Amino acid sequence: MNILIKRKSKILLVVLMAFALLFSCKKILNPDVIDIPTEGNAITSAADVEKAISAAYSFLRYVVPDKVFLMGDMRADAFSSYSQSSNTKIETTIATNTIAPLTNNGGGNWNDFYKVIAQCNLILEKIPQISTYDEATKKRHIGEASFIRGLTYFYLTRFWGDVPLNLKSINLDNIPRAPKADVFKQINADLDVAIANLQLSYAADDIAVRATKGAAWAIKAHVMGWMQDYSSCEKLCDSVITRGPYTLVADTNNLVSIFIGKTKEGIFELNFDANAREVQKNRVYNRTLGRPWYKDQSDGGGGTEKFILSPTTAQMNQMFIPGTKDARRFTWFVKEAYGKPFQVGKDIFNNDATSGSRYYLGKYRTLQLKGDTSSQNINESNIIITRLSDILLLRAEALASNSVNRPAEAITLLNRVRARAYAKPYTSGGDLQDTILLERKKELIGEGQYFFDLVRTRKLAKYSKITAANWYETGAWLLPIDQTIIAKSNFVITQNDFWK
Repeated sequence: MNILIKRKSKILLVVLMAFALLFSCKKILNPDVIDIPTEGNAITSAADVEKAISAAYSFLRYVVPDKVFLMGDMRADAFSSYSQSSNTKIETTIATNTIAPLTNNGGGNWNDFYKVIAQCNLILEKIPQISTYDEATKKRHIGEASFIRGLTYFYLTRFWGDVPLNLKSINLDNIPRAPKADVFKQINADLDVAIANLQLSYAADDIAVRATKGAAWAIKAHVMGWMQDYSSCEKLCDSVITRGPYTLVADTNNLVSIFIGKTKEGIFELNFDANAREVQKNRVYNRTLGRPWYKDQSDGGGGTEKFILSPTTAQMNQMFIPGTKDARRFTWFVKEAYGKPFQVGKDIFNNDATSGSRYYLGKYRTLQLKGDTSSQNINESNIIITRLSDILLLRAEALASNSVNRPAEAITLLNRVRARAYAKPYTSGGDLQDTILLERKKELIGEGQYFFDLVRTRKLAKYSKITAANWYETGAWLLPIDQTIIAKSNFVITQNDFWK
């Protein structure tokens, strides 16, 4: 049984955000592709490539928010429902690492990631066939397509481990799962192409929302950290910090501007802009914000506090020790009591059924101007993939590692992030590596980083509900693969061992 990808023969006259199918795939990868135009005059000019790359970003914007928030934050036990036992939504028990909540929330389905990859494959195949091409534009297009493909495969292998490795837009053969080592080899090759071809900056409108050399450095730094090559990770982070055009947002009272998007702190983010018809409903937004932002109760999201995902009092106190100063407690989080604003000076944070008080993750509370709050399809905050504070703390982690062992430099970077939040500088005491990990949680919560952090640092059993001592060796950290994907592959695809 083969993967059959059929070409469409007519141009679909739709706006960029509409999904036009270039391929129809009925087997393993199922890479439906957005592409304007399609085969009739497919990608014969630089302008066509520009549209095709925009479509690749669109596919990435479609798949990443839900997957990364639910499997990167909820699975790491950073958020809880109002009740863990009654009136719950399907997301509530993700942190228990049981198969039903994972698969019911898309944790077994990789198809949308392969749509992104198929689009990038098509672009990279077509570019060499275009005879008239400005060299600078050509290099940028090659770099962007390579960057997006490398990033997408990085998500895939962090979620599922061994995954099919397909570098062609059309492939008529069954594709088994490739070993992780082969996938990482391709990821690094793609990111190296991106680094070689992309510039550090482009037009102001493209800040952070299109790939740059700095974004490729940052993602490759994460790849090196994931592979436990902290020496290479540290050097790549240093390139981002010292050679990139990035600076921390200085106004501590306006940190939400980071998520409005396109700040000097942003390295790579997914753009959501109502003017570009990019507004989207997803569970990053409608599961972390309730009233007064959203009023729609149709799916149990905004408008009813019972289904909001937010840290409990205990989870908040684990991050922000009561009595200590940290501005992120009041900038990342908004305190409401059933829609009534929190009153400064009355620091009573409850999260129980009697008081009805809730924390809201407020990072993504930027709504479309004059938007209809009866609909949840109104949020235009950007989804951050990586920003400068992430890379500062990743470099601190690398410097504090046993293999690099330069703790004084690590502390300097740690305190640079803490200083913006007016948090007390770290001097000594405790475990420096754990301190940096906690700082990453405080700084990046809700950005889909924490579960990956726990796996990378091998701290999953210590700080999550996945507590078995052999969690890494058994693959408890990997996601299961949908049985439909396995069956459609004629069982060429096999299940991850932990989930058999």
